[in-house]
Amino acid sequence: MSTDVAADRIYAELRRRIISTELRPGSLLHIRDIANEFGTSPTPVRDALQVLDRDGLVEVSPRARTRVKPVTLKSLVDVLDIREATGPMCCRLVVQYATDADIDSLEEVVEQVYDGADHVETILSASHDFHCRVALLSGNARLHQITELCLQDLERSLRVCGAEPHRGGETSLVEHRALLAAFRARDADLAMSIELAHIQTSRTAILALAVASGAFFNS
Repeated sequence: MSTDVAADRIYAELRRRIISTELRPGSLLHIRDIANEFGTSPTPVRDALQVLDRDGLVEVSPRARTRVKPVTLKSLVDVLDIREATGPMCCRLVVQYATDADIDSLEEVVEQVYDGADHVETILSASHDFHCRVALLSGNARLHQITELCLQDLERSLRVCGAEPHRGGETSLVEHRALLAAFRARDADLAMSIELAHIQTSRTAILALAVASGAFFNS
């Protein structure tokens, strides 16, 4: 196995563990232990950790000690601020550039994946998938990248809270169907308004959950 392939495999698995909080915020990551687990030399591990560092999921100290980046209330607020700024813009661009077939693909996520989501893991995954696809269909690669990073941070924050999703799948399903209708009508103002309201309502609920959990006040 080439170094690049090994690094990609290690990156994908560590990223999954960090977002799912199998690796808790603040956990130390030891390069030699990871290399032994994956049966590689330390080089692809270091490469994978560098990418995770760029993603904002780990912190590499000057002494080459790496830990999973902590989740703080400030970092959560920052991500929610970014979502308010970028979410509606993604929707405006979808109205402008997405084809009918593109919107059909979004509807498949809503009706086939989201509609069947019935617990924390599947609801979070379905929501993540839907909003990332909206960002992808905006045609703006930078917006898509920012959205991916924001949603991974939000998903990790919710899991750190150790509670069920802040809002039921049925509520979000209704809102996503309304957004799809706005896309099909090619109504950018309506799509932006629906997305902003969705994000702001979610923001209030997420922050309430974060404070109630006490998870961000233990350090």
